Amino acid sequence: MFTRTAYRLGALFLLAAGVSLGSAGDADPISGGRSAAPTSSVPAEGVPPGRSLVCKLPPSSAKLPATSRHGLIDHLLQYPDVGLATPRERARARRVLGQLVAAADTGGWRNVRAAARAGYDMRTAIRNPGDRSVRYFHAERRQEPRRRLILDPSRPKALIYANAPGRPLVLVGAMWSTRDGERGPTPAGAILRWHSHVVCKQGNRRGLKPPASGRCPRGARLTQGSSEMLHVWFTGDLRSAFAIRAPEPELCAGELLPRGYCRRF
Repeated sequence: MFTRTAYRLGALFLLAAGVSLGSAGDADPISGGRSAAPTSSVPAEGVPPGRSLVCKLPPSSAKLPATSRHGLIDHLLQYPDVGLATPRERARARRVLGQLVAAADTGGWRNVRAAARAGYDMRTAIRNPGDRSVRYFHAERRQEPRRRLILDPSRPKALIYANAPGRPLVLVGAMWSTRDGERGPTPAGAILRWHSHVVCKQGNRRGLKPPASGRCPRGARLTQGSSEMLHVWFTGDLRSAFAIRAPEPELCAGELLPRGYCRRF
């Protein structure tokens, strides 16, 4: 999550250049297709070519249209409009979700030891004293040569656990990510959306979360990251399963978050 200061600074930078990252026809990765190449962006005047591919909101809009499949995390609607999808796209979304649930059951990912054996880093950050928040811990799998498709429901890049104080980790979702310059495939139309973040980027290194000041370290620039991420949540229904951020009301309904925390919903 980015701080409000960092996001405002990033938004001012990003809105100075670029075009909307709209929908595009992608091959179905589940049946063996590959992701589409990233679209090009025309840099604004004064912005050196090659600096970034940026997402620009439509005039007088706070969010991208519901038909968008790619964009900054804060530009995309939290929930997809499932009604905009075709029957075939809804069937594909159900297939992605079903295969993920099956892989979690087969791999025993709800058990942290089994997840660690599967290659996921289960080391969590140390909490500050008095921190009672629920965090969404992303247990990432180590980088490996790309032998599989970007969106492989049986092998997410990260498993997402609800990390509540005094409570075991609870599996609530999974994440996939692209490498720099790759565009995430969207076989389920606008149900399945890929988000990017504002990052501090230096050369060809992976972008890092901006500090609280919103100012990047010397030699790094504040820009839209050129890799994309996809979240899928274990909620059961398509709308909340493909939410951009953790769909807490639905996770609470599924008893995946602490009852005390869920009283707010």
